[in-house]
Amino acid sequence: MGNVLKMRVAAWGALVLIVMWLVFQLNTPEPWWSYISIFFAFMMTFCHLAALYVWKISKAASRKLDVVALVMGVLFVISLITLWIVMH
Repeated sequence: MGNVLKMRVAAWGALVLIVMWLVFQLNTPEPWWSYISIFFAFMMTFCHLAALYVWKISKAASRKLDVVALVMGVLFVISLITLWIVMH
């Protein structure tokens, strides 16, 4: 089956799930700053998907995009924890 992190289909699936999460979140009466976690999740999946497509052209650029995706993932987790603390 191969490495799931290197599969474009899995990355596209994650991006679709993030967009669906955003659409469902828009229907709730939350303040505008509650969307920051969705932004970081979207940027994480988008950067990783871009890294998968750029891999054949430039391996250095692909690694850089994956580092950006990792940073966005860390910020996503931090924002989720922060939002949970603020909301409760």
